[in-house]
Amino acid sequence: MEQKQKRGLMLGLTALLALGAFFLRQAQLRTAYDESGMIRPGAGLGIFTWYTIGAVLLLAALAFFLAKRQDYGAIASRSPLTAIVICLAAFGTVIGSIMQYLSPEKSVDTILALLSLFSGVCWLMMALGGLQGKRLHPLLYFLPVIAYGARLALDFRSLSSDPVILDYCYDLLALIFTMCALLELGAFAFDRGRRRRTVFFALGGVFFCAAALADASLTEAASTGGALLYLFAEAAVLLKPVKKQ
Repeated sequence: MEQKQKRGLMLGLTALLALGAFFLRQAQLRTAYDESGMIRPGAGLGIFTWYTIGAVLLLAALAFFLAKRQDYGAIASRSPLTAIVICLAAFGTVIGSIMQYLSPEKSVDTILALLSLFSGVCWLMMALGGLQGKRLHPLLYFLPVIAYGARLALDFRSLSSDPVILDYCYDLLALIFTMCALLELGAFAFDRGRRRRTVFFALGGVFFCAAALADASLTEAASTGGALLYLFAEAAVLLKPVKKQ
């Protein structure tokens, strides 16, 4: 039987791992490259790489021992604190979308900005609907997936030309884990959720978003920070103790 202490432990541990990821990634960026911008010999498998592997395995192990649950109630919450965190996530995403819209590269960024704006609106509606105890429409969960899927495709296309995978792999992993978590959360809207997998992707998304923030621009920091807050809030809801039937 799951206890409230286990929920606090997993959330606290994830927060500490994410904080470590942010600072270790910053340290890696400062020391892994020489003056010409090329990666130093042997820097590819540094402390942060092994730290990341260990963190992901630990989160997977913790999620594996959770009780299964697939009904919509697993992601439903009337908690004001949850609503506040999701509203902050929506605010960050909207700010990021506005900054992206105002960027010089209009052809691509305008589309992404609009998709990100829709994501922020969806999350705001989730927060308000959750406070009222309403069962939210499945589209609210799946529309943000489109935004992060489009961003993943465009970022991969622009970043993959870089021969140094350490330059961008954590940014892509943040997008991949976020998108997977959003997809898994959407399944609960149809009472087909997979609690263990969703918690793993949500907490992993928090970890990789924190790592991505280490070298993010102001625009990227707003949207990535929004995703981090949203995933953390949803993970906290999913980790509510499950009552024995």
